[in-house]
Amino acid sequence: SKKYCAPVGRQRHPFRRESSTCKTLCRLLETMLARGRRGYQTSAKALNYCVELVQERDVERYLCNLSAPAAVRPALFALHAFNLETARVRSSTREPQIARMRFVWWRSTVTAALRGEPPDNPVAQALAGAAAGGGLTGRFFHQMLEAREDDVDTTQPADRAELLRYCERTAGSLLHLSLEARAREWEIGPRFAESG
Repeated sequence: SKKYCAPVGRQRHPFRRESSTCKTLCRLLETMLARGRRGYQTSAKALNYCVELVQERDVERYLCNLSAPAAVRPALFALHAFNLETARVRSSTREPQIARMRFVWWRSTVTAALRGEPPDNPVAQALAGAAAGGGLTGRFFHQMLEAREDDVDTTQPADRAELLRYCERTAGSLLHLSLEARAREWEIGPRFAESG
């Protein structure tokens, strides 16, 4: 069944299956699922999870994603869901060692997702679908993970330079990945990746 847009039992979700926006997004998602270049097909459940997570925890990016070209929305929701999942690792436990173990898991998960072999995790599956279109640089994912892991031991940046470096490795890497996803639509992916 097609449940890309309207989660069951959620009245606050702005999409309805009857809406033209939802129908257009559903058709687009079906097309993208069918043409993954590496053969990986993201499930509707995984995509819905990412959309709902971004909607609940990052409303600004959720609204920006809705105004992005339809062809890149699934990749953007996957990237932004990954950002949210990894950003909350630090606050999800009081034990630094457990947080580090979660980052080890995310590193291997990202590597597997970029190969088109994600574990049974909706964000990892959505990332695999995004990577199936090609053009996402693994180094940016790993920069984000390194910065988030460094954050486990740091309560506050020591100075402005450290703060800027942290922003570059987190928000900057996310922006690079988002632009790479968008570059596919413009067919300039390889040139953009070289400049990053």
